[in-house]
Amino acid sequence: MVSKYFSLAWLLVLNLLLLTSCLNSNNEELEYSPDAQIYSFSLSSATDTSDILPSTKFTIDQVNGKIFNEEPLPYLFQADSVILNITGSSTYNPFTLVQLKLRPDSTYNWVQADSVAISRLEKITTTAPDGITQKSYDFQLNIYQEDPYLLQWVLKNPGYLPAPVVSQKTIAFKGQFITYFNSGTATKAMSTNSGDGTVWTALSLTGLPPTLRLSSLVTTDNAVYGLDTTTGIVYQSANGINWSQVVTTHTVKTIYGVLPLATQDNILAAAEIDGELTFVQTDNFSVLKPMNKLPANLPVRDFSAIKADMTSSYSKYLILSGGVTTDGSLNNNIWILLENNGSISSILSRIPNTVSLQGSSLFFYDDKTYLMTTSSDKNILMFSNNYGLDWTAAAENQAFPSSGFTRRTNTSIVTDAGNNIWIFGGISATQTQLTDAWKGRLSKYATN
Repeated sequence: MVSKYFSLAWLLVLNLLLLTSCLNSNNEELEYSPDAQIYSFSLSSATDTSDILPSTKFTIDQVNGKIFNEEPLPYLFQADSVILNITGSSTYNPFTLVQLKLRPDSTYNWVQADSVAISRLEKITTTAPDGITQKSYDFQLNIYQEDPYLLQWVLKNPGYLPAPVVSQKTIAFKGQFITYFNSGTATKAMSTNSGDGTVWTALSLTGLPPTLRLSSLVTTDNAVYGLDTTTGIVYQSANGINWSQVVTTHTVKTIYGVLPLATQDNILAAAEIDGELTFVQTDNFSVLKPMNKLPANLPVRDFSAIKADMTSSYSKYLILSGGVTTDGSLNNNIWILLENNGSISSILSRIPNTVSLQGSSLFFYDDKTYLMTTSSDKNILMFSNNYGLDWTAAAENQAFPSSGFTRRTNTSIVTDAGNNIWIFGGISATQTQLTDAWKGRLSKYATN
């Protein structure tokens, strides 16, 4: 009996010794990570009632050791104390120590629950789980120091077209601005390098009749198209100078503009087919693809048009404002035209009925659709954050100059790749053709 219990006890002791040995071996081989990098960074604050900080994206530059927000926080934004949210290579014990350096000269060990004077934060230093490896990041919180949405205007040329001018239209095409104008007896043109607007050169046009309706001009990547509404003949040019007629299968009555599609953008126009105005789709007018009939009261001439091309293939459409309908009535609606399974459907946008759309001009800027129109005795801007569905009057920081800027309608507005808005000419309240050029830009783009 003694021998039996002794054997069992001895076996138990051996097992315990082996288990202890294994545990000691694992502890000796365990290695702590030397990774001291910060992998995510965000801020929050109880004083940030608009929840701006949580949605602010911070860039973590691992190479140069910098953490900053590329898009500055709003003008006059303030948050005295914030909570830092820092994540390392693992969610469990990512750092053995995090030190913060504040201006002018204060360094302390950070604890997650600490409130940090974010305006004074200068540097973040992390120590990896191995307790040895360190990495430092310079911290920069960017805040707009002036109103980023202040729209500033500069007169670039007080009069660049030679008289007389009966009508005009400016386009951007292949790196230059071209203003086509009717002198009463001929169609002429002046051009300037895109982005300049000060020095203009006369172009020697060929093949363009004096009866071309300049408001019909539409550009694609490869050509400019225009319509002679007296004959229904379409004209095209690959360089904006030399023009030729296009033989079409039907008489074209209206060119609406470039309709963005899921695959390849096409020109949307209206042609007379079987005695009715019908939408047609085309890439160069040599072939017209018939669609559905035009809705009543859709403008057919002297309207402003712009395409809205959003990321989603289902959110691509053409927007029209102002203009004249088939029976000569004035259009005071903003139309949104969408392509769906080979036909065009339309929506009327929501805009205050006190706004006059006659002679208005649409343009796209700062990821918004803008509309220049008139109110009382001055021009105003309206904008849409949802690509033309709803419209809001722009604030006073986007008003036109109070002096020197003549109230106008039927102006040409072009935005360039340098985030500039260009306004060319127009018609004054006394029906005088204006021949000046203005350049506008938001303050937030001034450093670009």
